[in-house]
Amino acid sequence: MSLEVNAFPFEDTIDVELEVKRATTGELLMQLFATLEKREISYCLLRDGDRLDQLLDSKEIDLLIREDHLDGLRTIAAELGFVSLPSWGYAPHHFFLKYDAAADRWLKLDVVTALYYGRPVRALRTALAATCLERRRRCGPTYIPAAEDEFLTLLLHCVLDKGRFDPARRQRLQVLSQKIVDRQYLSSRLASYWAPSMTGTQLAALIANEDWDEMLAQEKAVVAQITERDKLGTAARRLRARVLRKLNRWADFWQPRVPMVALLAPDGAGKTTLAAGIEMSSYFAVRPIYMGLYQKQNSRSKRSRIPGLGIIGHLLTQWRRYLSARYHQGRGRLVIFDRYTFDALLSPRQTLGVLRRIRRWLLANACPAPDLVIILDAPGELLHARKGEHTVALLEEQRQEYLRLRSQLPHAVVIDAGQDSDAVRREAMSLIWRKFNKHIATSGGSRQAT
Repeated sequence: MSLEVNAFPFEDTIDVELEVKRATTGELLMQLFATLEKREISYCLLRDGDRLDQLLDSKEIDLLIREDHLDGLRTIAAELGFVSLPSWGYAPHHFFLKYDAAADRWLKLDVVTALYYGRPVRALRTALAATCLERRRRCGPTYIPAAEDEFLTLLLHCVLDKGRFDPARRQRLQVLSQKIVDRQYLSSRLASYWAPSMTGTQLAALIANEDWDEMLAQEKAVVAQITERDKLGTAARRLRARVLRKLNRWADFWQPRVPMVALLAPDGAGKTTLAAGIEMSSYFAVRPIYMGLYQKQNSRSKRSRIPGLGIIGHLLTQWRRYLSARYHQGRGRLVIFDRYTFDALLSPRQTLGVLRRIRRWLLANACPAPDLVIILDAPGELLHARKGEHTVALLEEQRQEYLRLRSQLPHAVVIDAGQDSDAVRREAMSLIWRKFNKHIATSGGSRQAT
């Protein structure tokens, strides 16, 4: 099927790199929309469908889909390279994530099979999903709700889910208010899902006058109106979601999905630059942790006077850092180690006695191996040109030492650090994404929305 990417408008002033990224993301979205339609999946974009060009810069897309079509969407998402995220306690939400290496962009699909509202738990059940899908309308290459349905669902989303009206949402509600054709239909929906004391005419006047605080003040009345029809069910959904979310967090802690990554390289190879780049562009929150073997410590000189205390202090320090990293990984953060205990595997510059060799072995094997080891490789001449702290010969020697580690370390991959920093970061991010995929498949793929 031919994909018309130019259905999305581009600004002439956008630089070439950004335009390429947006075009690649546009191709992915076009392919998603086209495949959903080809396989007769009933869906619509819940929000921002009127601004398709802005979806190219969005990291998250909200889709409403018929519940019995969810399996079909799962298949399509997998074919397009998305992974299904474990999501106990978030029903009716289903999350799919993809890192598009060509566009260097993360994209998340937030797919719902019903429209529930509330915060922090979506426990206020409505029957709006069916009519949204029945009355949907085409908008370019995709589908969006009819003006009346989008108006009400966006209003409920702002008041019940967010507790605020962002500028873009305010503008959209004002536009939708002018586009409403079937006032009788909207009035019947408002009678069921809005404060009974407020008419559609009054609501339209508040929006026209931009009296957003007054609409937010209706939250308690709206919650009471929706809850009244299903008090027991609402309470049960709140309790169930809270319990399942706690179980989900515990499962994530003991079977983490986001990997730990160690960066190894001689001085000047770009570890700091790469770590900063990953932190800037990662979908996951990033926690950098220094794992170098030798740091200045106030107590070091005192410990060195007592045989055995020096190595014990080093081991305790490394384990403290590792346990901190493991905690952050369990909380869903991407841990980036600057160096690792593996530096003790590098050949020493002088001959060591038996005790010192044992000491280095203990340090090298002090902590469990990270999920991914990235070795940055660049010629000694380039390393010297970047920092100039050591001779070219010494830097080349260090380079070869790190390359030799590749055969000794599990999950080790070499990246050419002679490339520009953006290319190095993209390659590293692709490796992290593949490792994340593997973790999802082996540890959390069965935890779907419940």
